[in-house]
Amino acid sequence: MRKWKLFRLIMLVLLGMIANNLVAQGIPISGTVLSDDGVPLAGVTVTVTGTTRATVTDSKGKFTINANAGATLEFSYIGYSTQTIAASTGMEVRLSKGESVQMADVVVTALGIKKERKALGYSVTDLNAAELMKNKNTNVINSLAGKVPGVNVTQFSGSAGAGASITIRGGNSTSEGRQNQPLFVIDGIIYDNSTTVTGNTGTDGLSRSNTTYSNRIMDINPEDVETLSVLKGSAAAALYGARAADGVVIITTKKGSEGRVTVNVNSKISTSWANKLPEVQTVFGPGVYSSNGVLNTANTYSSWGAKIPSDSTIYDNIGNFFQHGLVYDNNVNVSGGSKNGSFYLSASNFNQTGIVPGTGYKKTTFRFNGEQKYGRLTLNANVAYSNANIDRTLTTAGLYGSGVGSMQSLYSWPLTYDIKNYINPDGTQHRIYAGTLPLESDRDNPYWIINQDNLTSQTRRFTGGISANFKLADWWDITGRLGYDQYATNDYTFIAPGSAVAPLYQNGRLSKDLYDYTYITTTVMSNFHKTFGVFDTHLMLGTTSEDTKTSSQNHWGYGFTIPGTISFNNIPTANKFFTDGTTTKRLVGVYGEAGVSYKDLVYLTATGRNDWSSTLPVENWSYFYPSVSGSFVFTQLLPRNKILSFGKVRASWARVGKDANVYATNTYVNPSITIGSFIGVGNQWAAGNPYLIPEIQNSWEVGGEFRFLNGRIGLDYTYYHSETQNQIGQPRLAQSGGFIFSTLNSGSVLNRGMEIALSGKAIAQRDLSWDVILNFSYNQGRLGAFIPGVAYFYPTDAQFGTVKAASIPNGGYFLGMTGQSYFRELDSKGAEIPNGRYQVDPTTGFYKINANNPVVGNREPDFIGGINNTLRYKMFSLSFLFDIRKGGDVFNGTEYALVVNGLSKQTLLNDRQSVTVSGVNSVTGADFTQTYNANQSYTVGSTTVSGYDMIQRYWTNYAANSYNFITSVNWVKLRSLSLTYDFSGILKNQKIIKGISATAIGTNLFTWTNYKGMDPEVSAAGGTGGSGSTGIDYLGVPAVASFTFGINLKF
Repeated sequence: MRKWKLFRLIMLVLLGMIANNLVAQGIPISGTVLSDDGVPLAGVTVTVTGTTRATVTDSKGKFTINANAGATLEFSYIGYSTQTIAASTGMEVRLSKGESVQMADVVVTALGIKKERKALGYSVTDLNAAELMKNKNTNVINSLAGKVPGVNVTQFSGSAGAGASITIRGGNSTSEGRQNQPLFVIDGIIYDNSTTVTGNTGTDGLSRSNTTYSNRIMDINPEDVETLSVLKGSAAAALYGARAADGVVIITTKKGSEGRVTVNVNSKISTSWANKLPEVQTVFGPGVYSSNGVLNTANTYSSWGAKIPSDSTIYDNIGNFFQHGLVYDNNVNVSGGSKNGSFYLSASNFNQTGIVPGTGYKKTTFRFNGEQKYGRLTLNANVAYSNANIDRTLTTAGLYGSGVGSMQSLYSWPLTYDIKNYINPDGTQHRIYAGTLPLESDRDNPYWIINQDNLTSQTRRFTGGISANFKLADWWDITGRLGYDQYATNDYTFIAPGSAVAPLYQNGRLSKDLYDYTYITTTVMSNFHKTFGVFDTHLMLGTTSEDTKTSSQNHWGYGFTIPGTISFNNIPTANKFFTDGTTTKRLVGVYGEAGVSYKDLVYLTATGRNDWSSTLPVENWSYFYPSVSGSFVFTQLLPRNKILSFGKVRASWARVGKDANVYATNTYVNPSITIGSFIGVGNQWAAGNPYLIPEIQNSWEVGGEFRFLNGRIGLDYTYYHSETQNQIGQPRLAQSGGFIFSTLNSGSVLNRGMEIALSGKAIAQRDLSWDVILNFSYNQGRLGAFIPGVAYFYPTDAQFGTVKAASIPNGGYFLGMTGQSYFRELDSKGAEIPNGRYQVDPTTGFYKINANNPVVGNREPDFIGGINNTLRYKMFSLSFLFDIRKGGDVFNGTEYALVVNGLSKQTLLNDRQSVTVSGVNSVTGADFTQTYNANQSYTVGSTTVSGYDMIQRYWTNYAANSYNFITSVNWVKLRSLSLTYDFSGILKNQKIIKGISATAIGTNLFTWTNYKGMDPEVSAAGGTGGSGSTGIDYLGVPAVASFTFGINLKF
């Protein structure tokens, strides 16, 4: 009921704004902004004086803004003197370079407060709409890759609708139930970006690792984004409270401007393809050798058999399986306004066909933003709706009952069998070993999985906000805001009868899952701004409350009574199950900010916030965190010169709190389970802790901003350090207490790093310009001391092959990996020699395996960076972005699986006629060298083993060593390449069409890397918390490259 009241209130306000704005329109003012030497200037801010109406110039220096007759326009640009000029149609404005650049540009900071960049004591990176559209992606996170120092973006896979993860300056929380992604705020409203996995991993096998999920920031339309600001440090984000310890991404959507109605239409078509596929051997066919040398070619999918005869057909099953993907992307927006108000209305439709047959992603969005002024009162309202649908496939095996998945089956299918022959005339699955291999031991054909099984998901989302600002005096105003965010996800999973799954489900399985998220927030904030002589002061006081509720329902059952009828009504009552659960959370905060500046020379700001969180025990639920930051514009004291145009040093310190997950303080029973007429409950896996305290992060950063040659060259440098203490985690301790996990406060996470951004205008001529932005950053994440007994923090869904993603306490890596390895020879003290020879177990004749899962890698890069280029020649604009990474380990789990199945090209060593084991005897320490030949026999213990089997055993032993599949990865990616031509010059006499341009975009066209797998940018279990699964490559859908062509029209 409360939801519908809020909905009606927001819609009522919006309709009122539309009515007011349609009755009084201004006129469109268009023009061009040039430098004093005639070079078009892109990104110049154009503002209607005395209003909030603003726009920026495009790549040709052109702009259009609506304004009343007699209005004046203000033009501001870094490195150039600000000018105020009377508005006129067709105006040409020339900006002169200022003798002293004062960094007057404005950025959006915490709580939507706009500040001059020179006043900030911390690092903020902002991107405008034009920059985001250069490599537009339906997931706006992907558009940030390579562009923002300190920001690491990883796409989950190449599947249609695949999500992505983003971290800023490393992760801060170790437990898998804790997210390390930044807070997203859209138009002042916190916007949930969870990657929600529904269902029950213990019954339906679904987890983050064996199918594709979307993160919820994908629900917005990237075309609606006006600016995006990344707040990196705690001082920048502290005012947002407990949810901002991992940074904040602030998105401001487009608004209307004063003048007549403007219509923008753009349409794009895109084709995509698998960028790189696994390489497999085509020499040996299916089969397995027994210890006596007999080749068994029945009931096996392994390819350890004899050579494939030259007259046999070899099928390129992997290459033929993937198709070209296709995207249709259509957008339209309408905007306008009067002197006292404006509106913006948009609609979009995105339709994607994936490279995996039968998969796809569709999204429809609508947005309305409005503003209306009534004297001293300004009302703002926005509402957005999205409907996203995804058709996906199981990719790998789940925990139970879901079969092996399409990718796992595809990458192991014998090459002498045509994978397209998957179904019999009677509709049953065609099986290679029908009648001889039990169904639960068999595997499904990938085409059966994508055509017969069915995994779909639908998410409907509604967000809205209303804010009112009342100006009591020139120096005092009050703002109130009401925000609402709600979405419901419906997942549907159907496993067809006759599938190779657990016996219980071989007659079919059906599940329907519902997840509902609702967030309501209210904020009241008062701002004071006064100038006292040479001192400029401001004070902000505010309070906020947040209510979050989630509910989930899981219906599932198995064993259809009547074949062909897919319905819960067709499942026996005893085989139907139902679970549900609800969580609620409330957070209340009060906060304030005070700042003072002296002669535009020195700026000092202090903030404080106190939160009360319902997720913490009553005695600990209140926690306070302050911050202080400052900047010193030292060039104000220097003689004006053209070399160092602007210089500023800055520093900040902050303490930020982070509360617990819901219901972590007590031990609860799991949601009710209904089986027929029986209702049961059971304890949850994790023991609660009634003594929890919040995590506390202390951080500091120092840096500087410099502009040279009147702003032609810019440099931004930051060094930072943070420590997050009192980690709230759920490590795996001894299960003698009756629980798998124990919730506790212990230990810390430390991050330190550096960020550099260098910008420059390499060429600046009338018809030709070249802008370059380089960024570089590194982060080193480590764990402090934890209580005894806590060895590693493992994300459950990030354990593949022989490795596990892990965070390593007591000085270890935050993005570590543990796994099996070979023992190395020992020194005189009995310690392993780091680069010593491998130990050989004389009882097996192969290398001795250390199964205690030591640390085998660090997934964190040594550094990441990007080179962003924009060239403009007359009506052409060319942009290209290189994404760079040095170091960081990646586990090639796909190659591991190929080796195990005998399909890896590595297994062609010596034409499979011999292998050599060389090292030291693990018992005596003596040298050990043994060559195993296929046509000979060997004694292992008391058993005689054929050479063919010994060669197979060699590769099994090889696969057990994680290091054989780990690479310290380097890459340079051509992340995007776009070319735009502006046809506006031929439309001078047009009264209807005001602008037209065509764009061609290539994405991920080239990757130069030392990684031998499909793509080193991987996250096998996307969305997993804690250290996540970045750097784990395991049987996923290949990454894609794409080409897009688009047309943009303006009316």
